Amino acid sequence: MYLNALAALFFCLTLGVPATAASETPDTRKISGELMVLERMALPDDTVLLVDLTDAQDNSIASHREGTDGRQSPFAFSLPAPTDELLILRAGLRGSDDAFWLSEPVAIGEGDEDVSLGTLRALRIPFMGFASLLSCDNQYFELGFRPDEVRLRLNEQIITMLAEPAASGALFVSADNPSTSVHLKDTSAILRIDGAELSECALIRPQDDITQGVWTISSIQGAPTLFPSRTELVFYPDGRISASIGCNRMVGSFRRHGGVLTFGRVASTLMACPEGLDEQERRFASVLDVIDGYRLDPESGRLSLLAGGETILQARK
Repeated sequence: MYLNALAALFFCLTLGVPATAASETPDTRKISGELMVLERMALPDDTVLLVDLTDAQDNSIASHREGTDGRQSPFAFSLPAPTDELLILRAGLRGSDDAFWLSEPVAIGEGDEDVSLGTLRALRIPFMGFASLLSCDNQYFELGFRPDEVRLRLNEQIITMLAEPAASGALFVSADNPSTSVHLKDTSAILRIDGAELSECALIRPQDDITQGVWTISSIQGAPTLFPSRTELVFYPDGRISASIGCNRMVGSFRRHGGVLTFGRVASTLMACPEGLDEQERRFASVLDVIDGYRLDPESGRLSLLAGGETILQARK
């Protein structure tokens, strides 16, 4: 029930160039800061800086993608944002071999003035599936569902919790610390951390949900998919994906944090495919390696998967 209710409605301003190059209008302000990785390591040359703004309902408002080209942290960022609503910012890095670092959600209040966030800390985090915001008295955390557990991200920790019987709703309890739990009832939640209760919490559920239904892939890297081959992509709320690009079946995983979307490794059956379909499957697998965001148009029903702000795969329900 709770897994299938997670959703994302996008009217995105997705920027493929540094947001500092964009001109602001009277109705926008500048949000800036820098992102620092705490790990003592050299980041790969192909690491991409990801900055994403959503509204209080976790609908994407603006995003910024920028190749780091071998530079090391901290990484400065700046992007325009609306003035008349509460915003949530996440900043992260995506590297090769599923390396992924992300800051905790930062709330930015309404106002006309530019906002400097200073230095944000990014920590490597595991796959959390379709991560949703958990709002508790103006504090924002993330809750993600996995096949056999949920993962809560707060205070630079990832807390893994397992389902336990409950008289109503869904109860998840930390296997390492039974005094830490989250109890979900529809959109409300009770969060306990080391026995301290954070009440009046709400699980924020955007309107549209990529995990609802089957997506028919219509183009990959601008090329229409072959007809009459059957092309399907399915997102499951627990972070799994399945796909068929006309011949073999593929399975893998994804993570979603606001407007950030990335994929893990994909496994495939090994059937011999008709001419053209094998190349189409290879192109599909290759674009999954670089996707870093998505846009969902509720009016047309079109899903666009993005890399660096550019659409590289399109699908419809």
